[in-house]
Amino acid sequence: MEMKFAISNLSQVIRQRNLFLVGMIFMLIANVVLSIKILFSDQKIIMVPGLRQEVMVSKNRISHSYLEEMTLVFLSNLLDLSPKDIAYKKALVMKYTSASNEKVMKEVAEYFAIAEEKYKKFDLTTYFTVKNMELDTEELKVLVHGILTSSYGKRGFESKAEDYFLEFEFSGGVLRLKSFMRIKKEEKEGI
Repeated sequence: MEMKFAISNLSQVIRQRNLFLVGMIFMLIANVVLSIKILFSDQKIIMVPGLRQEVMVSKNRISHSYLEEMTLVFLSNLLDLSPKDIAYKKALVMKYTSASNEKVMKEVAEYFAIAEEKYKKFDLTTYFTVKNMELDTEELKVLVHGILTSSYGKRGFESKAEDYFLEFEFSGGVLRLKSFMRIKKEEKEGI
């Protein structure tokens, strides 16, 4: 009786071992096939922290979402400023500004020089909230409508509607800032 029971348990253990072995062989084959596919694939997937949606970039085109995300990144670095972080944000923006146009590099440097002086003098902090964007993925141009909130130390704050125009160039698989300007009220009426 005990021998029958032991043989029954042994056959059950052998069946479990065989199932486990088949599963392991299947997973090994799947890993080898996936590794070969990755080695011969030319698609690159880049995981960028901070992105809230999928973005696509091809040899000469970008997705609507990529233009939107990069616009938000540049706006944050250009308009969400305080006296403590201007130098850091200037370095970030300059890194991704179009180097092909020296005028643009000079304008961005001047923008931050004026901002640094003004922000330190008045203990100014600003924050821009985007209300909506008009994107042109063909021309790589964006018109942004939003609210710029300014805080003057402990003396108070003000919020006002502002519009900004950003233009990019696609160079080396990356969007680079080509121009940035505030749209004045008089100019808005002509648009």
